Amino acid sequence: MLLSLVPAGFSLGYLFYLGCAAGFAVCKVCGGTESGLQGRVRSIIIPIRSHELHLHHWLLSAVATTTSAIHGFSLVTPGLFYGVLGGLMLQGILCYNDWHRIVKRRVFHTQPELIG
Repeated sequence: MLLSLVPAGFSLGYLFYLGCAAGFAVCKVCGGTESGLQGRVRSIIIPIRSHELHLHHWLLSAVATTTSAIHGFSLVTPGLFYGVLGGLMLQGILCYNDWHRIVKRRVFHTQPELIG
């Protein structure tokens, strides 16, 4: 996976690698320390009947990268823009072991019955 960054850096320049480092660092600071723990920025989890749809930051970054590339859009220099988004994706996939769990069953907490 890391080897796939080499061609992107060649075509987008050194700002791509700086953006990757910045995106990775921001996610490391703002995210949870490990899978399942809430970080400084809350996760987007959408309840759907008996399941939950977890929109991981790496998934949102991948959608943003793909959409931006198709439309030729970038907020700043393309190398920096795509680098930051790449750093967000890298951090989400490399640092969490549940990165692939997008849909999961909801856990319903039941109230204990009061006796007496």
